[in-house]
Amino acid sequence: MAWTARVGPGFLRGACCLILLLGAAGNAAAASEAYALNEVGVRLTARGQYREAAAAFGQALRLSPGDPVIRRNYARLETVLGHRFLAGGQVEQAREAYATAIELSPEEASAFLGLGDVQLRLRDVRGAVESYRRAIALDPGGPAGYARLGEALFQQGDAAGSVAEWERALALDAGNAPLRERLEGVRREARVAGGYRSRESQHFRIVYEGGRQEDVGRELLAILERAYADVGYELGAYPPYEVETIFYADRDFAEATGASAGVGGYYHPIDGKIRVALRGLDARAPGLRSLLYHEYTHALIHALARGNSPPRWVHEGLAVRMERGRADVFRAEALRQARAGSVPSLDASPYVHGSVAMEYLIERHGLTAVQGLLRSLGDGTGFREAFRAAYGMELEAFQERLREVLVRGY
Repeated sequence: MAWTARVGPGFLRGACCLILLLGAAGNAAAASEAYALNEVGVRLTARGQYREAAAAFGQALRLSPGDPVIRRNYARLETVLGHRFLAGGQVEQAREAYATAIELSPEEASAFLGLGDVQLRLRDVRGAVESYRRAIALDPGGPAGYARLGEALFQQGDAAGSVAEWERALALDAGNAPLRERLEGVRREARVAGGYRSRESQHFRIVYEGGRQEDVGRELLAILERAYADVGYELGAYPPYEVETIFYADRDFAEATGASAGVGGYYHPIDGKIRVALRGLDARAPGLRSLLYHEYTHALIHALARGNSPPRWVHEGLAVRMERGRADVFRAEALRQARAGSVPSLDASPYVHGSVAMEYLIERHGLTAVQGLLRSLGDGTGFREAFRAAYGMELEAFQERLREVLVRGY
C-alpha cells in the first residue's frame, strides 16, 4: 500500500480575462493548500497519528473534493483504521471504515478484502464472496483475495469452488503452509463425506451418512432445533444465520477431521460448523443431546460476541451449563482439588473451574449479566472491560473470590 504525495501546482501561464484569472488564482491557492494538507496527512499516518491524519485529509478533500490522490490516500487511511478496528474486535467500526474507504476510492482492493473479512466474521457469506471477488478484480495478482474467497466459498457449501481458489492462491504463494494444510483438510473431508446426504430445517443444515435411514436426519434436526430454542432462551439471542452440522460415522470422523472419535465433536470458529462423531448412526445415542447443546452453545456465543470471543473458560463454562450433564461432576472435582490445596487459574482449567465460575456468576448476577457481557464483546469492548461492566469487579478480584469460595467448601 503506497502513499502518494503531491507538490503544488505550477505557475499560471498565458493571458486571459481578469475574472477568469482571479478564479484560476483562487483555485490554484486552494489546490496548493489541499496538496500541503495531503502531505501532512501522509506524514501523520506514518507516525500512527490516525485521528489527526483523518482531519488533515478531510480538510484537504473539502478544498479539492475531486482530487484522486487525496481521495486515495484518505481511503488508505480508512483501510488501515478498518484493519485496526477489526483486530480489536470492533466489527461495526471496521465495517464503517472499509465502507468509507470504498466510497472515497472504489479501486481500493484492501478495503474490499477487509469488508469481506467483516462479513465472513458475521457469517454473511454471500456478501463476503462478493467483496472478495471485487478485491480480486482490482488486484488479480494478490494471493490473499483467492485464499479468502476460498474460505467464503467453503462456508457457502461450495467445496469444489473453495479448492479451486485455494489452488490459485498457492500458485501465487507456494510457501503458505497454513493454507496448504487447510486445503488438504478440506480435500480429506470431501473424500470422506462425498456420499453423505443433507437436510435442512429453519435454522440448521445437517450433513450425515444416513443411508436409507430417512428418519435419522429428521431426529437430528429435531434435537438441534430444541437446542436453538433452549439455549437461545437462556442467552437471549439466536444466530441470524443457519448453523451447519456434520454428523460423521465413527469410522469417518478421525479420517475427515484428524481428531479422535473419542473427542465426540467440536465447533470450528473459523468456518462456523459443528462436527460430530455419530456413534452407530443413532440419533438416540446416550450423550448426543448434551453434546449438541454444548457445541451449539459455542456457535451462539460466537454469534453474540461477533467473533470477539471471550476466554475459553467462559466458552466452556457456559457450554457445560447448557448441556445439563457434567456441571455437578465438575463442581465436585473443583472442591476435591481445593481440599487438596490446588485451585488452578481459570485459563488453566476451562472445563472444571470454568463451569464452577460461570455457575457462581449466574447464581449471583443472573443470566442477564452474561448476556450483557457477550453483547459488549460483540460491540468491540475488550473482555476485561466488559467483565468489569457486567459484574462490577476486576477479573483478578473475581478469580481470588472464587478461590476463597472453593477453599471454604462452596
